[in-house]
Amino acid sequence: LRENNVRPEDVYVSSKWGYTYVADWKVELGEREPHEVKDHSLENFMKQVQETDSHIGPYLNLYQVHSATFDSGILTNTQVHEALHKCRVEKGWKLGLSMSGPNQDEIIREALKINVGDEQSTTATPSTTKQKHTRLFDSVQCTYNILEQRPGPALMEAHNAGMDIIIKEGLANGRALLYPKLAEMARR
Repeated sequence: LRENNVRPEDVYVSSKWGYTYVADWKVELGEREPHEVKDHSLENFMKQVQETDSHIGPYLNLYQVHSATFDSGILTNTQVHEALHKCRVEKGWKLGLSMSGPNQDEIIREALKINVGDEQSTTATPSTTKQKHTRLFDSVQCTYNILEQRPGPALMEAHNAGMDIIIKEGLANGRALLYPKLAEMARR
């Protein structure tokens, strides 16, 4: 983008953090050897946010947690929540999370509950100073299609709360087009 003189305000760029590529660009690996490893720790976030900022920082609009799950700890790690919020405040990036699997609706609802301290709203005396809280995540990226409908109500709750919704696998990785009626509708 820099080399082509593209201005940051002329593009919308999103990136994800939380996975580390470990396969050294090998296509074929041994049995049970992963291409990437999920790590939603504070240490990994700090490393990856620095890498992201150095490569695409001024262009980035949305920074997403890659594949949020209950098991990864991202929904309960307040240190990571505060670091994400600091990133939003200092860099102006929106924050999101992506997810997959059968409990996406539960993850969305849990993410909606995560708030972080924002700024002090002060009034006349220190005794009336109150901490204002802000929802941590601005968007959610979720699998939703004709074959995967379960997250629908939770997506509407997120939308109604002001979150941006990004649908992935909208055609069920092409499987939706195997149904003649759906394929006909898609051709229209």
